[in-house]
Amino acid sequence: MSRPVSGRTGAGVYSRLPLRKILLAGILGAISAILGLTPLGLIPVPNLSGYATVMHIPAIIGGLLGGPLVGALVGLVLGFFTMHLFLGNLVACFVPRLLIGVVAYYVFALLGKNRYAILVAALAGTFTNTVGVLGLMVLMKYFTWQQVLPVFALNGSLELLISAVIVYPIVRVLQKVV
Repeated sequence: MSRPVSGRTGAGVYSRLPLRKILLAGILGAISAILGLTPLGLIPVPNLSGYATVMHIPAIIGGLLGGPLVGALVGLVLGFFTMHLFLGNLVACFVPRLLIGVVAYYVFALLGKNRYAILVAALAGTFTNTVGVLGLMVLMKYFTWQQVLPVFALNGSLELLISAVIVYPIVRVLQKVV
């Protein structure tokens, strides 16, 4: 059982956040930073964006193993380390990223936190990222729907498949350890 981080009385939620969750958020946040700052997080594809991403996967894992706060913290780190990819659109950079792990967690919890729920939650987190980023880029008039639909079809499909293939075994192993 993990210990809460000690702090002053009334110091807030963070003073009661278990050390295990802080460490999990830190480790997954570091992985997000590496994926965001290097080509490791990008898969080349022939379309407008030029790449599909796997950078959102640590946020999904954070949400599934640590809960919505850990997922949001990892997503926040991801947002900071991917700002250079967003043409100055910080809303599209941060809002979907903050929601990836949160959505994944609640889908996971809603479905009973079983093996099947891991897969569906991974897909839901990925869908949140892809639809959130592309949708906000269109709503904010950076791109048109005609431009992003091919990106969504190719990137979205690839990212959904990769997410399920990567998240499922990692979460199953880490559930035993964490």
